[in-house]
Amino acid sequence: MAERRMLSKSLLMDNKFLTLSNDSKSLYLYLLMFADDDGIVKRSIMIDSVLNATDNNYSELEEKGLIIAISGNDEIRVITNWNGIETIREKLYSPTIYLNVRSRLYLKTDFSYTLNKNDPSVFSSADKWINDGRPKNIKDFKPLIQQHLKEVQYMDGTSTVQVQDMDCTSTSPDQNRSDQYRLDQSRTDQDSKDQISQEKINSANMQLSSSNGGMGENASSVDSSTSSKDNNATSENAENGDRLDPERTQEIASLFDSLNQAFDVNLSVDDERLRMLFDNLLNQYKIGYIENGLIELSESAGNQNKGNVKSLVVNHLSETVKSLLTN
Repeated sequence: MAERRMLSKSLLMDNKFLTLSNDSKSLYLYLLMFADDDGIVKRSIMIDSVLNATDNNYSELEEKGLIIAISGNDEIRVITNWNGIETIREKLYSPTIYLNVRSRLYLKTDFSYTLNKNDPSVFSSADKWINDGRPKNIKDFKPLIQQHLKEVQYMDGTSTVQVQDMDCTSTSPDQNRSDQYRLDQSRTDQDSKDQISQEKINSANMQLSSSNGGMGENASSVDSSTSSKDNNATSENAENGDRLDPERTQEIASLFDSLNQAFDVNLSVDDERLRMLFDNLLNQYKIGYIENGLIELSESAGNQNKGNVKSLVVNHLSETVKSLLTN
């Protein structure tokens, strides 16, 4: 964490700050000084003792929208407009240790934080924006806002924000867009699976025909005309078993066990996004390294609900494993 922080006249002249009590003004300045490079700060006995700060002072800052309280964690606060107040050079930037808190934050078009992913001015999750290099030279937020809404809708399909059409002339409920998006995605996935299954059937028939001196073609036509059950079984195998070999499937199942044990949750091995993540990591690292990464991530994250655990693992497991190997 940096030893110096920036203060501007515009901050001290802001109406939200000027209308604070003097004690709350002092508390806010101290929180700015002791926040990490992502604007997250832990409430400390030292600060409270020096300033005689009380819960009322923290509540006043929250009511003014200057800090964000994190439900389930009374010690952590987030500086709402941190990215507008502070500019930290990339070479000096150090990510927060409170990754579980950062994974719950979103960026609005003024680069302030919010916990509300459905806010109409949100254009990105904090994790994604930071991983992209914390760009501030964004000239057009509309495509980013649209992309963010699609991602939110695809993940849960429950938001009620109005989605502006790309021509900016009308709005429509995003639930309809969510349903259409999921339907299109489902059709695309099914078409891909059907194509893979058919390609495997054709390949098997060609091999059979070659090995039997031309007899395989007749055999395959008989099979296809008399047994739709076999074709269904082939499709099912292509969907559920052929994508991963048995050894890789067992390794992924083992990683799910390690994940659930490390975070004390019960995430299913049917979770496709986590399966893809583990499969990709197993192409790069030994399984033991990934398991150590899960343990390290759980120890730094603290208590999480199931939704936050998945987001945390997807966004940070790769960098945690890499960090362990380089230390």
